[in-house]
Amino acid sequence: MRESPGRPADQRAASGGGPGVLARVAEPGGKVVEVVAGPDGPELRLSHRDADGPHLSAPVRGLLTASAGRPWRLRPAEPEAVRRCPPPASGNVPDAGAHPASGNASPVPGNVLPASESVPDAGGSVVVTARADGGLSAALELAFTPDGLLTLTTTWRNDSGGPLTDVAAGLLLPLPVQDANVTMPGVLYNDNPSSDPARPVPHIGYVCEEHRLPVPAVNAAWDGRYVSLFAHPKAVRDRDGGVAYGSLGVVRSPGLTVAAMTGVIMFDGDPDVCYVSKAKTERRPVGYRDLAAGETISTRHTLDWGRVEPRGLGFRTLLRTDLYRDEPAAAPLTADEIVRLKTTAMDARWTGDGYHAYEGTRHGRPRSYLYGWTGQCMKLARCDALLGIGQDEPERIERARRAADFYVEGSATPVRGLRHGRYLVDEGRWEMFRKGAEPGWGEFVSSRAHGETIADLAALTLQFRDAGLETPPEWQEAVQDAAAIFWHARLPEGVVPVGWTPMGAPVSPMVGAAGIACVQAMLGAYRLSGERVWLLRAEEVLGHYHRLHAATFERPFAHATLDASGEDKEAGMYFFLAAHEMFRLTGDETYARWAEAAADWLLTFVYVWSPEFGRGSTFERRGFKACGWPAVSVQNHHLDVFFPTSELMEFGRTPGRARYAERAERILLAMGQGVCREPGDWGFGTPGEQGEGFFQTNWQRTGEANTWNPSWVIALPLYHALRMRKAA
Repeated sequence: MRESPGRPADQRAASGGGPGVLARVAEPGGKVVEVVAGPDGPELRLSHRDADGPHLSAPVRGLLTASAGRPWRLRPAEPEAVRRCPPPASGNVPDAGAHPASGNASPVPGNVLPASESVPDAGGSVVVTARADGGLSAALELAFTPDGLLTLTTTWRNDSGGPLTDVAAGLLLPLPVQDANVTMPGVLYNDNPSSDPARPVPHIGYVCEEHRLPVPAVNAAWDGRYVSLFAHPKAVRDRDGGVAYGSLGVVRSPGLTVAAMTGVIMFDGDPDVCYVSKAKTERRPVGYRDLAAGETISTRHTLDWGRVEPRGLGFRTLLRTDLYRDEPAAAPLTADEIVRLKTTAMDARWTGDGYHAYEGTRHGRPRSYLYGWTGQCMKLARCDALLGIGQDEPERIERARRAADFYVEGSATPVRGLRHGRYLVDEGRWEMFRKGAEPGWGEFVSSRAHGETIADLAALTLQFRDAGLETPPEWQEAVQDAAAIFWHARLPEGVVPVGWTPMGAPVSPMVGAAGIACVQAMLGAYRLSGERVWLLRAEEVLGHYHRLHAATFERPFAHATLDASGEDKEAGMYFFLAAHEMFRLTGDETYARWAEAAADWLLTFVYVWSPEFGRGSTFERRGFKACGWPAVSVQNHHLDVFFPTSELMEFGRTPGRARYAERAERILLAMGQGVCREPGDWGFGTPGEQGEGFFQTNWQRTGEANTWNPSWVIALPLYHALRMRKAA
């Protein structure tokens, strides 16, 4: 293979010592990379010196791919040579940015190793050169960093003698299995098994822009092992100031293959298709490159591998690899400023009995109080109580009391424990949620929204008690009635349904994580009454949720958002909150481990880097930084503030978990962006208002924010800022 890709190279390699090793590098921690002669041509092997056999073995033919013309195609480049390059005198990894096939002095030193030579273990790099159709040549250099990660630097060059247009090139990593657990942070979790098959969402056969990924990486886990391929995003600007990045994904070629491309995309195996909005795709050929004669494209990636059990938790390794550094947003708000501004917005929503779910009627919605999900009327009552008790403001305490009284007195349905979720202010009537026009659906009580509201009612009651304030017995009774139906009206699998009909029957047999908020309500009943039966019931139900969703993540958390149908951050959020609370109440480390796994899953939705934005966009002009922002779901690829920020901070203050507290602080600062500071700022008239959606990728309006502002955009940042400010 060294002088040509044919058989003689394999025979020569196998004839000497080593056995059949063409090139090899290792690092002190024990990871080894080698290219060996295989029965069907040279193979790249990743291994560990303490393991039996290779961790991953892949044919060298097919590690690199390139095509010219649209649509792009996965065409394997033919390998030409393998070299082991000794470390330079300085001890640094050599720069592979220039092309070793050039006529100039090569920055990748060394000759092909004769098979008879011993192959050194440490230092230096392995370089594979290859040639693709159309005159493209490539060099792939593999070298360890001091911390034991493998850097892959790929350089493509146009050797055709003339210009090449619509070039798509990339690095491929074939996996040895067909059913690995694959995680692409924010967009693909084990092939998104809970997503509605009638709605377009990412599945295997998906390659997307790097800026769509909170952690720009792909993780695959199988048979007790994992590999993670990380990108190092580098913005490419066009003449008009537009920004493009490389792309990452997982395809079938024909087996399961991780693909790191130079920017081209794929949806459901169809090239040049972009996921542009909720359940909507559009043909959009992006990422192609034009190369003049002799021009090059270079990319850099990092590869990590190791053991993991169970395999479904391989995604957690993504969070232990500290590759990204980012500066904070320009002039971020402090916790005090967030509290001041969000309090102003909350005050503007108060109307005597509750808090408007939307700002007036500007979005065409009727004036209403909305409980749980986007409305968060009870969470705002908790914020008023926190402010009133902490700052000795009796009028705020009375507002919180009135909001809870109004809900408890008026929201009951004929089924004891079930309650309406919305009050129409101008019509003076209560109503239930309604989910589209799907067969079997209609009016229903959402377990996510109802559980969330009852949990907040329980917490508000405890706030009043802890402050020595009187609480009506009806508040505790409402909590216990709801907890009772959450327990008795479950699915055969032992979990709470996604909702109930007006008569109290499960609205659907579908198993999902929407109802985990009801476990928090059971824990609220336990804390209010001291009756251990509620703790035991909560433990049992949470155990069922763990078995179904979190033990192996074969079917990750899903179905908590009412306007989507698939894996989403908010479903995992309620499991984390329930496990965290269970840990606090029992001290059982089992629940701490459950909370850690859920927190790590949630953090795969949180940006660890900040994409650049197009010239003239709002984000570019205002210095917006995505780093620290959570994305939403595999269906909704934008940023929002719905996250358990203060609870993550609290969990991070338990022994050995400081990294969670650090992340929480960064998240709170990030969420201070986009907040209206004075009338007219960010498109709002009231200080403290903030858009629900921030668009960091090619999903809706890149580099812009919307002005859709349901009251949870006030409630969540205010609640977390108040609690984190007090803790500080």
